[in-house]
Order: sequence, then structure tokens, then C-alpha cells
Amino acid sequence: MLKANLLKVLGLSVAMMSTTAHAISLDWTGGYRAEWTEVDRPSLTSPTERKAYGLNYLYLSPKIIAADGINIVSRFDILNSNIYPNSQVGTIWGLNANDNAATAGNQGVADIKASQLYLNVNQEFGSLIVGRAPFDFGLGMMYSAGKGEFDHWYTTRDMIAYKVVVGDWFVMPLIGREYAADYGQGQNMTVMGAQLQYENTEQKSLIGVYMQARKGSSGSLNYSASQIDAYTGTTGGTGGTATSDLSIQSTSFVLGRGWDSFGFKIEAGFQSGNTGIVTTAGDDVKLDGYGIAAELYFPRNESKWDWVVKTGMATGYNGTSSSFSGFAFNKNYNVGMLMFNHRLGSEDFFNTNAVKPQHFDPADPTKDTLNVGNSVDDESVGNAFYLAPQVTYAWNDKFDVRNTLVYAQLMNTLHNSVDAKKDLGLEWDIEVIYKPLERVQWVNQIGLLFPGEAWKNGNANLGNDFTFGFASKAAISF
Repeated sequence: MLKANLLKVLGLSVAMMSTTAHAISLDWTGGYRAEWTEVDRPSLTSPTERKAYGLNYLYLSPKIIAADGINIVSRFDILNSNIYPNSQVGTIWGLNANDNAATAGNQGVADIKASQLYLNVNQEFGSLIVGRAPFDFGLGMMYSAGKGEFDHWYTTRDMIAYKVVVGDWFVMPLIGREYAADYGQGQNMTVMGAQLQYENTEQKSLIGVYMQARKGSSGSLNYSASQIDAYTGTTGGTGGTATSDLSIQSTSFVLGRGWDSFGFKIEAGFQSGNTGIVTTAGDDVKLDGYGIAAELYFPRNESKWDWVVKTGMATGYNGTSSSFSGFAFNKNYNVGMLMFNHRLGSEDFFNTNAVKPQHFDPADPTKDTLNVGNSVDDESVGNAFYLAPQVTYAWNDKFDVRNTLVYAQLMNTLHNSVDAKKDLGLEWDIEVIYKPLERVQWVNQIGLLFPGEAWKNGNANLGNDFTFGFASKAAISF
């Protein structure tokens, strides 16, 4: 009898375990990336500040299917950058965590970071998102989730959002918190937004708008000295202090349409409001900038030639007003290999110090240590107009050859410059793209930059020497 009862209990336990196993399943996605990059003369003068570095990176994104329509999604970044910790840049080849690298015999270890964790509940007419989730809009000019194989940056939000879907339309209101010093209510930064979008994949039609309001107390702001300089048109971080509250309104529009032989997408973004910085004269530094990005597509269809034309602009700051009119694209939006991608020259011509990542010297938290010679591709489009036609030739099923020409000029010359020009010059990028498998690609790229007179900054006579870059990068997604 005891033996029989024991067998029944064992059988019931196995059945329950089997049911539980079927009720909860785990789905994995991820990607691996390895890169080598060299830029010969990012300073455009002497010393050259030459860069040569490798990157190594892996991310894993497990999705727990807790029940029908209920998913818990996360993302883990492995061997990520210690200089750009809140990114997906990857660790530097040769980074050594040992106290004495000469005798250690190994590279040491690196932490695993979690960049996403959110609940996604799918229903018949919509879905609920709760937690730290990625956010994307339009061409990625302002908000980019970093889904590209070689994207180094991403946009996430600690948010609650509900996406209501009706046919080809959806509306998604959201509320989130971008910063909280502690469990109290005082020192935090909140965001409220709403997205309305129409997307028809069969007709290749896209119309969307996203409106966002960010509010933050003065205690939640942590501007660096170079950021205060950029916003106030001064040097040394002495132009103002972050003693007011932040209140910024952003609006983005996207419009797209596609046909068999032609397609286009246009995104426009506008920012206004108060940065929270107060100048030494007692004036609030306000935002008043905008940017436009357009892409024209000429698909190859039966031909081996594929054409894309990128063009756009971003407003700049003249350095004479308490209203900061500069605008910066998302760092993932690439126009060329060198220009608007790597830091170049001897000045902040693009007014992007206001948003560039900063690495602080632990001995001096006010000191910015990133410059043209020791940073990755953390530059972005700002204070400029650009035109970039691109043609891709399908050599065969596995090889593509791509050529890109980039012409650009400044919108505003630097404050206090004399006889400065706006011509940024011409860049020619050549790429060979090898795709041996569907989710595997290897890209080899050469960028040649012929700088214009704008880099001299007029009578300052700064450098505008020729420079070139090389990159070899491979990506595997699964």
C-alpha cells in the first residue's frame, strides 16, 4: 500500500511539473559584434590625435512567456564599455581589469549589465508595457532603440504605456520617470508623452506624431562644465549654473510613402522650453531648436543598383542669446563614417557638447576627459546642413559594394569668430559588405574626408588637414 501511494504521489508530482514547464517557456534573441576602427587625424591638425581601437560586445535578450499574451522581456549587455556604461558600445580590445597588467596573464573580468526589464501584456486591441523598455520613433532622428547591427546607442524609458491598435492606426500614451535620486518625490525627472501613428505595410505608408513633456527639479540635473559652456556660449563652465527646474517640450513628425521604384521618409523634430540653467546675468537658458531628416529610396528591383539619398539639417546656436537654438540628432543616425559620427577638429562646431557623453576624472568630477583622440563615434548631426547620396551595387548574392558622398556646411559659425566660412567639405565613404549567411555580415569601410574652410574658424586659422578612417566590423544576430 505504501509503495502504491508513493508511486501515485510521484506520478502526480511529475504531472504537475510537466504542466508548469508547459505553462512557462523561455525565448532568446541576441547579437554579437566585433569591430576595429582607425581614424588617422581626427584633430585635422598636429598633433594628429590618431585613434585605433577594437570593440567586443554581446547582448542577450530573454523573453519569459509567463502565460498566453503575458511576456516578461529583459536584456543583458556582456563586455560593455566602462567609459560609456549606459550604451551598447562594447568593451575596448585590450582593456585589462587587473591591478598589474604586465604580470597578470589574463584580461580580468567584466560585469554583466541589465539595460531592459519590462512586462508586456498583449490583448485583442492593444498592449500594456510596464518597466524599463526601449523606445523608437520614425527614422531614429531623435529616438532610437538601437536595433541596428552596429548601433552603439539606445533610447529606453522607465515607463507605463498602453498601445491601443485600431486597424492600421495606433495611439500610445505613456508616463515615465527618467531620473530619481532616491525614494522621495523631490529630486526626480518625469516624462509624459503620446504617440499617434498610421502604418500600412502593403501600401508602404507611414504617418506619425509623438509629443513629449519632460520636467525635472534642479536637483535632478547634472550638467557638466562643457555642457554649460555649450548652452551659454562661454568657456570654463562659468557661464551659468543649473539652479532652475527643467521643462522641455518635444514634438516629432514622420511621413513616409513607398512605391515599386521610389520611396521616401521625412522626420522633423522640435524642442522648446527651459533647460534649468541660469546664466550669470540671471536669465533662464531656453531651448528653441529643430531638425529635419529626409531619405529618398530608389530600390534596385531587377537592377543591381540601389540608390539612397539622405539630406537634412539641424539648427545651431549663435552664442549671443540666452535661448539655445542648437539641435542634435540621435547618435545612432549616421550620415557618413567620419563627419557627424566621430569628433573632429579643434572646436565644437556642431554645438553638440550639450549632449555628448562625458567621462569624468574620479579625482576631479568637473573635468571632461573625452576628446577627439580618445572617444568612440559619439558625435551627431548638429548646426549643419548635409546632402549624402549613396549607391549600392550588388556584386553577387553575398557581396555588396557601397559608395557614399557627404557634403555639408554649417548653419552658424562659432561665436566671436572672424571671417569664418561655413563649408565643412566633402567626404567619400567606400564599403564592401559580405553576407555569407542571412544573419551574419562583415563590413569593411574606408572614409576619406576633405575638410572645408569651416574647420579653420576664420582668423583662428585652426587645422583642416585631410584625414581618413578605416573600419572592419562583423555582426551576428540570433
